Amino acid sequence: MGKTLYLLDGSSYAYRAHYALPPLKTKNGFPTGAIFGFLRMLFALLKEKKPAYAAVVFDTPKKTFRNKLFENYKAQRRKAPDELKRQLPIIKEVVRLLGLSTLEVEGFEADDVIATLCKEFSQKGWQIVVYTPDKDMAQLLSLKGVRLINPLNGEEITPQTVKKKFGIKPHQIPSYLALVGDKSDNIPGVEGIGPKKAKEILEKYETVDKLLEEWENLPPSVKKNFSSSSKEKLKKWLSLTRLRFDVPLQVTPESLKVKKPDFGKLKEKLEGLEMKSLLKEVEKMEKDKLFMQKNLF
Repeated sequence: MGKTLYLLDGSSYAYRAHYALPPLKTKNGFPTGAIFGFLRMLFALLKEKKPAYAAVVFDTPKKTFRNKLFENYKAQRRKAPDELKRQLPIIKEVVRLLGLSTLEVEGFEADDVIATLCKEFSQKGWQIVVYTPDKDMAQLLSLKGVRLINPLNGEEITPQTVKKKFGIKPHQIPSYLALVGDKSDNIPGVEGIGPKKAKEILEKYETVDKLLEEWENLPPSVKKNFSSSSKEKLKKWLSLTRLRFDVPLQVTPESLKVKKPDFGKLKEKLEGLEMKSLLKEVEKMEKDKLFMQKNLF
């Protein structure tokens, strides 16, 4: 049986944990809701899957290449509240104390880092399991050995579910979103093109890349759909919706191997955060030697 790499979209996990729980705080007033929700999900994954190789990937606070391409990219989103920002360094610290790697690359989103890892390890013949609720990530299913799990409901996203929901194949996701737009990322798409028309166009041209190759020779029945747009704009939308697979990373299988947790510092940290229930879970992990299984080392 081949090796399996588990990748978690840490920023998405933290953001949703923050808004899913009431505003928990320590006696001194330090916010802990996002930390608690994040760790509860992470502990459940570690206990169930017992991964030998794993990484938690985060966005950086700085703008990415997409913001340079389109200044209004994600402009409508509310900024991460200060309470969440204060918790992120603690989340990353605890992840590392658990023996997992954390990754983030300036200029790129966590999605791009995950995509680059998926491509690299797919080519090595590994299985890769990605935990993300992001629909854009379905394009990764075109890579051999990649599985996607929505951590919010535990459901697996497959080529069949993509086909059922969007009427297209995973590799067509960037083209589809470039045409119809993506409200969550503030990508306008092509005015007048909705899901039905986008599917018709992709049935004929397969991808926006192929459509652009035929741009000068498009029949009037197709060209009329782009009267309010241009070739350059469509290229831009595609660059925004397509994942990058070339993020400069310095990782090896060895660097992604799950290590034995630092139980002493981990328990000390959880005590300081007044997380008694999670502290009990860690003590049980240590007692049961969860991280000392043969498949981990």
